[in-house]
Amino acid sequence: MKKRLLWLFSIILAAVPALSGCGYSLAGYSENNGEAKYKKVILYGNKADLLYQDLYIRLRAAGVQILQKKNPEAVTIILSGSRVQRDLSAVDSRSQELQYIMQSSTRYSFVLPDGKVIAKKSSFNRTILNKGVEALAGANEQRLLINEMKKQAVDEIFINFMRLR
Repeated sequence: MKKRLLWLFSIILAAVPALSGCGYSLAGYSENNGEAKYKKVILYGNKADLLYQDLYIRLRAAGVQILQKKNPEAVTIILSGSRVQRDLSAVDSRSQELQYIMQSSTRYSFVLPDGKVIAKKSSFNRTILNKGVEALAGANEQRLLINEMKKQAVDEIFINFMRLR
């Protein structure tokens, strides 16, 4: 039994260098080593929105220069709009509201220096319970979920920006 286990371990040990040498890489692995191809960005959107502010901070932290004027080397990111909708999803036997689905969608586009436009949309759903007597807790939960979905949209926009080639 020990010989068989040792034999299996040695085959696995021999396979590791072979797989790494043949160019095999994990899904989601990027050749850019965390570096953005484009170092200059023009960002359009509502500057008072949490989405704009978080994306601005995230881009700056990645070493991307945010420009105010047009530049032939810059990628333009246009945050077209963000929308949150709350729909009733469940009622009880007395027709009282029990559960809602909050849907957040954000439209954005990248305009590359060569003029190519890449339009995207990110959508997220969250389920919340109707708190009835705890109205303030319910309102706070909704606000937190909206902020969470916006941060998730920022993550998606940033990842898509980093993947631009």
